[in-house]
Amino acid sequence: MKCGNQRNIDNSVQTNYWYTSVSSEKKLNSAFAECKHVILIFSVQTSGHFQGYARMMSSVTPYKSDANNGGVVRIEWIKRANLPFQRCHHLYNPWNENRKVQIARDGQELEPSIGEGLVRLWDELQAPYQRPFYPTPPTRPLAPLGGNYQFDNNYNAMGKPM
Repeated sequence: MKCGNQRNIDNSVQTNYWYTSVSSEKKLNSAFAECKHVILIFSVQTSGHFQGYARMMSSVTPYKSDANNGGVVRIEWIKRANLPFQRCHHLYNPWNENRKVQIARDGQELEPSIGEGLVRLWDELQAPYQRPFYPTPPTRPLAPLGGNYQFDNNYNAMGKPM
């Protein structure tokens, strides 16, 4: 999910809610209705990093305080750490004209294997904030904006090889 500033990410980590854009609302609700697990990958615009990822825990609920907000969604943060775009230059998203994963609009879905590869890059980092990964593997994450991927059974709940 694209974000205008770091404060929005920090507030979301504290509250476990994310305020969506109008343009992302339909896409998020569709993914949540169709899939058991939806993963949202977050990036602050012009930061040069992804800031972490979270599991979508509810559909988007309308939020009326600002005409620019599409709604609010309950999330559970899984990993909160900066992942530099330079570490992702080998990942291209075929669902976005084969562009690099960091080049995406808010709500852009990722092809499953690309989403998995992006999430696994965080395992190589020392994260200041991390919740235990959920026991059932995701089937459709949204990354930076969206996308879907599946873990194979050769990895434990934290995505580490068994």
